[in-house]
Amino acid sequence: MDFEEPAAATDLKDELSAFIEREIEPLEEDHERFLGPDAERHIFDENFEQVPEYLDLKETIRKRAAEADFWGMSMPESVGGRGVDTLTSAIVSEFLENRPPGFHTYAVQGAGGGPTPILLACDEAQREEYLDPLMAGEKTTCFALTEPDHGSDPNFLETTAERVSGPAGDEWVIDGEKSWISNGPYADFAMVFARTSGDAGEVGGISCFLVDADTPGFEVGDVHRPMGHAWVAPSKLRFDDCRVGDDQLLGDEGAGFYQAMNWIGNARLNVAAGCVGSAEFLVEKALDYAEDRETFGKPLVERQGISFPLAEVATDVERTRQLYRYAAWKVDDDRDARKEIAMAKLSAATLENRAADVAMQVHGGSGYSRREPIEERYRTSRGKRLTEGTDEMQKQTIVGELRD
Repeated sequence: MDFEEPAAATDLKDELSAFIEREIEPLEEDHERFLGPDAERHIFDENFEQVPEYLDLKETIRKRAAEADFWGMSMPESVGGRGVDTLTSAIVSEFLENRPPGFHTYAVQGAGGGPTPILLACDEAQREEYLDPLMAGEKTTCFALTEPDHGSDPNFLETTAERVSGPAGDEWVIDGEKSWISNGPYADFAMVFARTSGDAGEVGGISCFLVDADTPGFEVGDVHRPMGHAWVAPSKLRFDDCRVGDDQLLGDEGAGFYQAMNWIGNARLNVAAGCVGSAEFLVEKALDYAEDRETFGKPLVERQGISFPLAEVATDVERTRQLYRYAAWKVDDDRDARKEIAMAKLSAATLENRAADVAMQVHGGSGYSRREPIEERYRTSRGKRLTEGTDEMQKQTIVGELRD
């Protein structure tokens, strides 16, 4: 077996490093207040909506990333992407999270409302209207699946879409509510999943629609205030007699559940890889502090109570890195990797949580301060055990695969 990192991934990381240094870091210097200890005070207004200057900054970064072919790099070359494989994409996610806080986290791979393989089902007209401007960084989207009462069981969606005849031909009337939709308040269009046929609990009968943000009957509800990862801007979305044309149905009617699940699998892998990168960043940060900080005449690192937890987390970093890379390799090899993806996501999210806790304990009071990145990672890491499927969902998947 070859455990070497693929040369393509190493080259891409080098290219990304140069891009970040050239295009992103100067923006970070000019807008330091959006990254400092009081960043949220500057990013949001009194309604917890992102201020225009911050939105303009994100658009600038997005367009620069698109011009450099990083924004939609996991998309096929046929639609303007790089065709980066699953393993390389995951390795890049690890690389990006193993860095100090910065704007780079949403500069590549379409993070925060960018291109998604779901849109490969676009027909020619839809591609021109939605996918092409998305790839160019001119538009953003959101993945509107989760509902207030149905986060972990999307096959029980209550949002409905009913086909009716209208003056311009067949229309769909969408009614329902979505919740915790990342980039919901700022998306130019939403990928909305709704039941079009069948009964609650059936995986068939769920369809995906491309709904423009200015469509009558579509409105943004409350903007959530997450404990971490504030820049993803999750919100509720409401649909009240929201009418869209038959030409806004994405792909085949009834195929929405499978479209969503295919995307979520790769998203979980990228979350897992990012958690590994963040955990390693936290270990290195804590180790540097423990070597410099002395108590009672000795560096902290020479005390077992400090060094042993770091050794344990570092061991788990290596173990989990191999797990997510094995899962990604199986995906690229067209093998069933549901069990390994679930294992990787479960292990990595728990790992980052523990790494953040250990790093904060090593730093003591300084780690608890917002002037250090430990505190923000501590808050953000907790959400990783919920996003793209909770710990319990991953365990359920693993047990199901073991029983088959």
